[in-house]
Amino acid sequence: RGAAAARRGTARRPLSTKTAPHPFESFLSGTSSNYVEEMYAAYKASPESVHVSWRSVFAAMDKGVPAGAIFTPPPTINAGATLTSAAVAPADAAAAQDHVKVMQLVQAFQSRGHNICDLDPLGMYDADLDGSMPPELELASYGFTEADLDKEFNLSTLQGAGFLAQDRGPVKLRTIYDRLKETYASKVGIEYMHLWDTEQVNWLRDKIETPSDQVYQYSAAERQVIFENMAKADHFEAFLASKFSLAKRFGLEGLEVTIPGLEEMINVAVDRGVENVVLGMAHRGRLNVLANVCQKPLEQVFAEFQGNAMPDEDSPDFSGSGDVKYHLGMSQTRTMPCGKDVHISLVANPSHLECVNPVVSGKARAKQHYTGDTERTKTMPILLHGDAAFSGQGVVFETVGLSDLYNYTTGGTIHIVTNNQIGFTTDPRMSRSTPYCTDVAKAVQAPIFHVNGDDVEAVVRVCRLAAEWRQTFKKDVVIDIVGYRKHGHNEIDEPMFTQPQ
Repeated sequence: RGAAAARRGTARRPLSTKTAPHPFESFLSGTSSNYVEEMYAAYKASPESVHVSWRSVFAAMDKGVPAGAIFTPPPTINAGATLTSAAVAPADAAAAQDHVKVMQLVQAFQSRGHNICDLDPLGMYDADLDGSMPPELELASYGFTEADLDKEFNLSTLQGAGFLAQDRGPVKLRTIYDRLKETYASKVGIEYMHLWDTEQVNWLRDKIETPSDQVYQYSAAERQVIFENMAKADHFEAFLASKFSLAKRFGLEGLEVTIPGLEEMINVAVDRGVENVVLGMAHRGRLNVLANVCQKPLEQVFAEFQGNAMPDEDSPDFSGSGDVKYHLGMSQTRTMPCGKDVHISLVANPSHLECVNPVVSGKARAKQHYTGDTERTKTMPILLHGDAAFSGQGVVFETVGLSDLYNYTTGGTIHIVTNNQIGFTTDPRMSRSTPYCTDVAKAVQAPIFHVNGDDVEAVVRVCRLAAEWRQTFKKDVVIDIVGYRKHGHNEIDEPMFTQPQ
């Protein structure tokens, strides 16, 4: 018993002499011992048979290097650290959170900036039928205050363009917010975030998010041409109103900017290879387009008003006879300011508004077929629509639905909506369920540009961009020119009946 007691009084020997692996060498734990032992045996047989990183470990072990010194991790790996010590510092976490908020702000303007654009020349309505301010477009929604406006953020992303280009350096929040409002919430509203193709999205961003001092600048001579086209459109309507005040003409008053826009669009397209333009439109503005875009002789237009126009066998007008003047078409070859010739065909159209759409598409496709234009670069269709008809008539969506089918495609149609914000006598709030009259075009991945019809240069820039898009991607594009209707449904209607307040 004494011996046993003596043994109980002595210190016990530890059960094992092994120590826990050093944090840097957790890979040498028992869970991987078999794998490490097999590799060590292979190393002893032939050092070249194992990876050089393991060679250095085994060599250090053979030399008796103490635990913790066998493997030294790279400085970028926080090996052996606890979760607490490896966590991001609070200051860094706040900066990362602010960066995410700024990225969300940019994407919010890209998606919804068009909702707060100044699009109505009369300042009466909102083109999207909603006058509220989306909260995601306000800095306060992200917790930013006046004190944060001078903070700098790096917005570069891997596949981004425009604001998100990889080569952009740090930018102040104040600059970012001002540029976002200038780009997405001014006189031009852009809808393109519904597109799935990254290349197309980045192409548009490069075009529209470029700082104003780097975009294409019109020369004094080009501005003079724009002014002359605008003056021609305005004076044409004023002259007809003065000389033929009791005649219906379905004038373009309130949307005269359509003419300089069309001129720029066709000129840019012709400069990029287009040789034939096929036009289709309803009756509003047709006489102005005939006179100033198709260059129909003015004396012939006036003779039709007087009722004494005689068919001429040498006339380029193949529209036939017996129809009213604002239904007639024309075919004409003219030289554009770029110095190249283009053949323009304006297809005749009855009073059924949008029924000309498939006719224009079919004529353009036939021209492409018979001229061997398999790339769809030489013949371009352009369709002009009314706002109520574009959203309300099924033939519009039916024709748009054929735009990307192999056996029907024309390589992209440019749609121009002459939006006078009323359909015959119907307020748009009573005629459609969609925010915009152009929303049907989203179904075919078409970018949509909304533009204030009182900003002539903005309209011309958008028309230029639409022509470049069509020639680059061979896909549909929509321009929504927001204006107004100066008179009633036609010039002899009582506006109080056909344009109620």
